[in-house]
Amino acid sequence: MYRSLLKKEESYAIHALVSIANNPGTNAAEIAAHFEMPAAFMAKVLRKLTVAELITSKMGRNGGTWLNCKPSKTSVLDIIQAMSGYVILDDCESHTDCITKTKKGRCVLNENYTEASVKIRKVLASIMLEQIMENVD
Repeated sequence: MYRSLLKKEESYAIHALVSIANNPGTNAAEIAAHFEMPAAFMAKVLRKLTVAELITSKMGRNGGTWLNCKPSKTSVLDIIQAMSGYVILDDCESHTDCITKTKKGRCVLNENYTEASVKIRKVLASIMLEQIMENVD
């Protein structure tokens, strides 16, 4: 058994950006059909990418989507955070005090989670959209 670290929304966003980069002017329905994803969900993903200013979108007959970011400067971390917010390993990292810290004065679990989060963020920040585009047909 396995579990993806990425939420579906985040994975779809990465796929969509690669598709838009390779096919400027494409629309949600075309992207969804190409990757066999639900069109309505893809439209929601594209709205978030538009709000995050990673893409521009135009409705109507001559509508479509275009990149509004530089693939060489846009990381997987940027995309994930545009969709879901700041990346941390566990929610406990966001708390200043936890039961363990209150009782024992220190929480080793929190310290280790925070260290792991920093490493995960560095790895995700090192993968640029441009690199992914080069490896996808």
